[in-house]
Amino acid sequence: MGVRLRLDSISASLADSFRKADDEQRRHAALATCLVAVARSGLQGKEIDAAVSLLRHGGGDQLAARRTLDFLTEKLDEQYFELSEGADRTTPGALLVFRKARAAAALAFALSPDPGQLHEAIYEAIVASDDQAEAVRAADEALRSRRH
Repeated sequence: MGVRLRLDSISASLADSFRKADDEQRRHAALATCLVAVARSGLQGKEIDAAVSLLRHGGGDQLAARRTLDFLTEKLDEQYFELSEGADRTTPGALLVFRKARAAAALAFALSPDPGQLHEAIYEAIVASDDQAEAVRAADEALRSRRH
């Protein structure tokens, strides 16, 4: 079975597809799920556009982009906690901020030079989506595709 991934908690078959895929398929899956997460969470901004461009085309300063995304994730997480503090339940506004934070984190993981972080990008992107089934399908299709 190999190392347990957070993806196992979402879908055992998706985690299995991830384990069987090569790094190129994994990067493709991370991009596909990040695109779903960004679109479904409404995360916008020049730093998001730059990150997506880096994922699609490479080049650029990926470390600087990751730092920017890490800062954005931290800021959104703080905003989520402030909105949730003292609330009996998670409000729709707080949930949206949470999903945006997860989408930003997914992009940061996807930009990691360490392919071992790609499962984290996919996991965060799925959690960020309001339609997790769509995100799982996008990841699974990308992981199963043969791009060589």
